[in-house]
Amino acid sequence: MTTADPRLSFVAELAVTIAEPYMIGNVGPGIREVIPITGGTVTGPRLNGIVLPGGADWCLTRPDGICDIWARYTLKTDDGVLISLVNAGTCGQDAEGNFVGKTVPQFEVEEGPYTWLRHGHFVGTLLTDAGGTLARARLYEVM
Repeated sequence: MTTADPRLSFVAELAVTIAEPYMIGNVGPGIREVIPITGGTVTGPRLNGIVLPGGADWCLTRPDGICDIWARYTLKTDDGVLISLVNAGTCGQDAEGNFVGKTVPQFEVEEGPYTWLRHGHFVGTLLTDAGGTLARARLYEVM
């Protein structure tokens, strides 16, 4: 018996607007900052809607310069369904000052047309502009 190599199915791109971070400071393993999420859009072949304001990314910058990401926020689909999203991963700065990284998104959603989000396995890419006002997350389902 053999198994097929996994492939990725593009779900959506999230354009997430962010505000000035709150600096908690050195908490032992690194520098903690809380980055408020102020809104955004969700656009893709399998998921469309908006990012609601009120979430945040609790970023920990380690001594090696890598950031541990843990962002929790809420999406509202075009048909009115609320989806809770935790997007965790790591990122670092590129030569232009942008933050680039990889994430593992996890979803919570009630039974209905988006139940597949509860049962799937997902990965994502992250790019935050050097100005620090917009983060783009591209989400993929592992098939």
